[in-house]
Amino acid sequence: MSLRYPPAQPESRRSSEEHIRQRSSRFSNTRAKGRANVFQGNLWFNFSGPSSSSAATRPDFEGHFAHAAFEPVRAFVPRSSLHDQIHMQLARVATDNSTKMLAVWGLGGAGKTQLVLDYMHKHREEYDATFWIEAGRKESLERDLVRLYQTLLVLHTPAGAYLETTISVEHAVTGVKSWFARQQGRWLMVFDGADTIEDAEVDGYIDIRHFIPSASSLDVIITTRSSRASGISRLKGVHVGEMEAGQAVELFQKYAFIPQLDATVRDEVMRIVKKLGCLALAVTLAATYVGSTPRLQSNVKAYLPEYQQRRQELLQRRPESLLHQYNASVLTTWETSHAAVSSQCIEASVLITVLSFLSFDDIYLKLFCPETEQGGVKKTDETGVSWKRLVSPKQLVTKYKIEDWFKELEKYSLIQWKDEQQAYVMHKLVHAWGYERLTTEEKDKYSQAAFGLVMEAIEGCGCAPDNKLRLMPHVMANLAITLREQGNVNKKAEMQRVVLEKLMRILGENDPHTIWAMNSLANTLKQQGQLEEAAKMQNKVLEKQMQNLGEDHHNTIGAMNNLANTLREQGHLEAAAKMQEKVLERQMQDSGEAHPCTIRARHNLAATYSDQGYLEKAVEMQIGVQEECRQIFGEDDPATVKATRNLNITLNRQKLRK
Repeated sequence: MSLRYPPAQPESRRSSEEHIRQRSSRFSNTRAKGRANVFQGNLWFNFSGPSSSSAATRPDFEGHFAHAAFEPVRAFVPRSSLHDQIHMQLARVATDNSTKMLAVWGLGGAGKTQLVLDYMHKHREEYDATFWIEAGRKESLERDLVRLYQTLLVLHTPAGAYLETTISVEHAVTGVKSWFARQQGRWLMVFDGADTIEDAEVDGYIDIRHFIPSASSLDVIITTRSSRASGISRLKGVHVGEMEAGQAVELFQKYAFIPQLDATVRDEVMRIVKKLGCLALAVTLAATYVGSTPRLQSNVKAYLPEYQQRRQELLQRRPESLLHQYNASVLTTWETSHAAVSSQCIEASVLITVLSFLSFDDIYLKLFCPETEQGGVKKTDETGVSWKRLVSPKQLVTKYKIEDWFKELEKYSLIQWKDEQQAYVMHKLVHAWGYERLTTEEKDKYSQAAFGLVMEAIEGCGCAPDNKLRLMPHVMANLAITLREQGNVNKKAEMQRVVLEKLMRILGENDPHTIWAMNSLANTLKQQGQLEEAAKMQNKVLEKQMQNLGEDHHNTIGAMNNLANTLREQGHLEAAAKMQEKVLERQMQDSGEAHPCTIRARHNLAATYSDQGYLEKAVEMQIGVQEECRQIFGEDDPATVKATRNLNITLNRQKLRK
């Protein structure tokens, strides 16, 4: 492949200028012997010098080479522990006499590039020069290497002549390597965004080793999503994961332009960044949205409810390249990784979708390969959708295959291995993205397949308490998602009965997980109109919550509220009112007058009073509920609308009575 210079054409969405910064001046001319015109943008060399057409080495280059002027963004928040890991691993001793390569890897959007930019900026005085190579595409890497060759080896032309030089990539790579081999100073070269460096069969594959010079004092940092990149070096590498919560709060504050955080606002921002999993890019985009939206900047508490409703839309917002130095949205970075996985191993790309219907934490191998007490793999088909046939329609699923698929996902940092757990974990936003990218039909199919997986795991988990405890987060997560997506109420009840039966057998009926499943089934029975069976089950739930937690626990109060509402629907108004009065009293003691749960309890009791014919008492209470809902939730909130509707019903009853 040959590239012709000058001049290079500007790239879309990126600066077409190339900057060579000296220590003394950011945009000073590069040093070159003889007479030279050097255009800092496209490096258009036009030299008048000796009468031979040859390349003369520049021994005096110093400063910074990059396609675009890069510094950490204005709102960068230092991540000192990661910075120290980079500095410690690149520290040199007298016996170091070869290139040091360090991989900085992590999930797309975790902040790898900004971290390395900060490191380079802070330690540039330790290096004779720094070189930033954009390695996200083979074309950009080759472009930068050719231009670096032009920068380091000054091209001479006959006196007064102009030469449009054609340089092959291989010639440039060889020339750059030769230049470094003759140098004695200390140098830093960064290959940024080198994600396609593992599989030679993949489009855009980059043999990264081929482009790295060998020199006695050259430090090379490779930023990548590939966790396996650390294997190309003797150094351990640096994994860039979630920000520390305090760092994420500081980052949010800077981009949201909130001058100071009082305790209330800080707590709310902490809730936001934790909801976003403290992922640098997600926090940056959320804060930028808040900072550019006056109604949110003045009321940060309004962000999370909006995020819950518009999560996919908000995560698809693109960064502003000048402000954030990043061109991809949060979801785009993961779609790119998912596409790469799909091209190499379709089974792994399907498996990560199944994982989105389980818990994002503690994904262990035995969850997928449960063994019976006889030692065989347990096979069940509770839903008619086999997760194994979904993941691998043509091949038998074995633990060895599953291990291979996990490795493919780990390669792109879509999951991470945790030694202390002996399991994989997913970032919570990746987990949510895997679910939300699906169509309604796909969600139904995958939820049923994952439900079957969980049922197999329950059957094969054995009697050991630790095994049961480890499995339950996956059972509860899957059940919650499956029930939410299951539109057929009869199918939902059938699945819940299966889960309840298994949990009662394995955990016993007094276990909190069993009680939760019992309550969930009771709610579905109520949806079906089976009020008598629902009331019996809710009464059982209430008894067990009182026995396990006591009368004043919020779970007990919630169980009492559920039963009271069912009694009201059955027409047992006196019993319902007595129970709702207890609920209101305990809710006020537990949460206070203005808590949403207290307002809801008052709303329910008022509705029962209205049904009983105590209209004046009901109207007085409903007017108070309506006003509280307006103040706390706003005029258009469903809670306010419902409170207004119930008040109107009672007022109409008063008119009819008169």
